[in-house]
Amino acid sequence: MQDIVKPLTEAGIVDPKTIKGCTQQEVATLMDAQHVSRLPERYREFLLFGGRDPYWLNRGGEWDYDWLLEAKEIAREIVVDDYHEDFTPFANTFIFQTHQGYMFHFFRSEDLEEPNPHFWIYTANRPLRQSTRDFTGWINTLAQELPEAIELRKRMHGRANG
Repeated sequence: MQDIVKPLTEAGIVDPKTIKGCTQQEVATLMDAQHVSRLPERYREFLLFGGRDPYWLNRGGEWDYDWLLEAKEIAREIVVDDYHEDFTPFANTFIFQTHQGYMFHFFRSEDLEEPNPHFWIYTANRPLRQSTRDFTGWINTLAQELPEAIELRKRMHGRANG
């Protein structure tokens, strides 16, 4: 993870003080909360490095530690309560990000054994789809897009206040 973040911190795009990782105990607590016994190694590294409050990298979804403690239940509510679908296919998954109450990113149970799997995306009323990149590739893409995303936010904020 350090090689992905280093250019961002050196360029002043990300303040190193904002990068907060989970402890080993917090990772274990997340696994217990979502009833899984393993996590993909690259995802675990991300959690330990800067995944406790990952909004330094991307604000497009809910994926901080406190949120993830409840993410499996939130995903169940999205699937069952909001869209009246069967949650059984997601029972043994690990949900690592939700988005605005209609979608979530997850690792299937068989992905939890892989070091750096592609992940899956549930979007309400659409077929499941697999990510085009593995987890580290996705994180790297978020890091590469971060300068442009920050610039866009500045422009949008300027318009809102203009």
